[in-house]
Amino acid sequence: MSNPYSSPSSNNPSHNSTAKGAVSAPAIALMVVSIIAIVLGLLGLVGDVFLILSGAIERLEENDARAVSRYTSILVRTVWGILLLVAATFVLYGAVQMKSLTNYSIAKAAAIVAMIPLLGPCCVLGIPFGIWAIIVLGKPEVRDAFR
Repeated sequence: MSNPYSSPSSNNPSHNSTAKGAVSAPAIALMVVSIIAIVLGLLGLVGDVFLILSGAIERLEENDARAVSRYTSILVRTVWGILLLVAATFVLYGAVQMKSLTNYSIAKAAAIVAMIPLLGPCCVLGIPFGIWAIIVLGKPEVRDAFR
């Protein structure tokens, strides 16, 4: 005997497969842009560490008459790169949660983070994929499948 108080999706396996199919493409798109952002962010951080440890920054500093030192600009760039890595990692985690229909709130938060222009993964690419994910997550049958 079925529970009359349970959501309809829990009784209908085809309903879950429909929701899984709906979230699959935007979740994969968010995973791809997140992985690209993580790889590029790590390469940037490795480059900054190389500049500092190799002493190349001092040679650049001697030839440049800037108001802001190269150390300051690299420090700011490094902190910003770490923030971008954290955001891209969160979007990747949320996309995995979305694809597996595991955690609705994390999946939705990750889609929102992807839409933030200077923080989301791959800057411009995160915006349309984040919007796509929000639209798909807003469908009632998808929301019910997370429960």
